[in-house]
Amino acid sequence: MRGTLAVALLGAATTVWSSVPLGGTGWPGGPLVVIAALCVVAGVVRLTQKDRVREERGLFAGGLASLADWADRLLQSLPWETGAAISILVLETLHRSRPWHTGLLAVLVVCYLLAVNRAESAVPSAVFRGQARMLATSAGLLVLVTGVAMVPSARTGALSGWLDILAALAAMAAGGLALPV
Repeated sequence: MRGTLAVALLGAATTVWSSVPLGGTGWPGGPLVVIAALCVVAGVVRLTQKDRVREERGLFAGGLASLADWADRLLQSLPWETGAAISILVLETLHRSRPWHTGLLAVLVVCYLLAVNRAESAVPSAVFRGQARMLATSAGLLVLVTGVAMVPSARTGALSGWLDILAALAAMAAGGLALPV
């Protein structure tokens, strides 16, 4: 139950955080906030319903019962959390925000997805301790890339944007090479 509550709170926080400067996004901003919120809610409902015991229906179940079974199968089969993460990231790209805002959103999205993973799994949390080194390296790279993005530079057009992307990719590749296989 605590895991589902953490998923709900982190999903709401990421949706709100990505839509905070919603003023100048135009028409796609509003529907994306609704899509992100619906995906988060559907994911939370899926998590609460995953351990529910399903009763057997008779051979001649009514239309309402078959509709409920179809809705339950749909709820359990779609990747709601992926849809929420994608719509949140697209919503973040629609408005101009500071690098620290986007960096904090990246941390919130990763925490949301880790909370979903933890709420879905039946293994003890000690199994996830092996990932701590990779998460710490990723957090360090996120801080590094966010810091580089905050440094004012003389923009020379499209080339400087590509240089920023190449610098971020190089930092991620260096971190990936430093991890043991």
